[in-house]
Amino acid sequence: MHASDLNAAWLDAVLPRADPASRITDIETCRIGTGQVADSYQVRLRSEPSDILRPQSLVAKLTSDSPQSRAAGRSETNYLREVRFYQEVAPRVAARVPACHHAEIDTNGTEFVLLLEDLSPARPGNQLTGCSVEETELALRHAARFHAPFWGDRSLRGVDWLDISESYWARFEEMLPTWFAGFVERYAPRMDAADLEAAQHFVDRIGAYYRRLRACPFTVQHGDFRPDNVLFDIHDEPGTLAIVDWQTVILGPASVDVAYFVGGALDQETRRRHEDRLLQIYHAELRAQGVDYDSDRLAADYAVSCFANLVIGVAAAMLVERTARGDDLFTSMVTNAVRQAQDRHGFHELETTSEV
Repeated sequence: MHASDLNAAWLDAVLPRADPASRITDIETCRIGTGQVADSYQVRLRSEPSDILRPQSLVAKLTSDSPQSRAAGRSETNYLREVRFYQEVAPRVAARVPACHHAEIDTNGTEFVLLLEDLSPARPGNQLTGCSVEETELALRHAARFHAPFWGDRSLRGVDWLDISESYWARFEEMLPTWFAGFVERYAPRMDAADLEAAQHFVDRIGAYYRRLRACPFTVQHGDFRPDNVLFDIHDEPGTLAIVDWQTVILGPASVDVAYFVGGALDQETRRRHEDRLLQIYHAELRAQGVDYDSDRLAADYAVSCFANLVIGVAAAMLVERTARGDDLFTSMVTNAVRQAQDRHGFHELETTSEV
């Protein structure tokens, strides 16, 4: 479904109502967000008579109008995963996510629509400008709250849209060398040569990376947990946040979300000063939620998970429509991942795995 398909009659048919006489008579749409794979619009509704079940505004998330992004959303099952997340997983998470008014997707996994709670006024995170340490702390507490309910949940094994790490990782293991070659060709002039050399060292050992991730505890993983996918101060309430953009959700290691957010949210020096304490905050919240996870094991899993920003940055750069903001974002992701992994001894974890 695309923005041009949104109309009052369709919304009137799919949104619940308390008053049988209520009708949606008019809508206004405004594009929002900077999504690379799907398109999002704020939709203002006029209902006559007004109805307590019908919001005055909502957010419609729709299939991208860009052919390249649309193809990526289909091939990577991004659209299917986000719809299924809101249908099947969101009601069980303890973290704050938007309420879902309606979710559907066609059989080809391409045309979809999500009608979500409008959390405005809220302040969208921005990975290029980063987060404060306090915002990062809050995000990690919420990460623990969506990880904990599904920690080691065997019932999720075999769920066709979620338990896809093996096929997903196999494709990335096969394609990352090719994608990285294209990334270097495109971005080498704007990156530090030593960072690219270190990134190549990782790419050459991509198989060891995925072998090591298999040893981490699995749960529902956001998969793209970074500032751009968090809304702060929702409904203008300080100290709150909501996690959005669940199109990369997967059954996978919790530590990937943690390392990915910290690596993308903080500048290098701030990260180095606060990283150990941030891990302690995440670990304490997990324990408060009833999860038994050794802190030393978390540190080791986190170290190898630092490479996640590199993997996603390279893949996204080669798969979605190219933009100036995307160029800045993807090069920063690779740079930050390399330096974070070096600081946390992620390359040592990788080499140890390679020797097994």
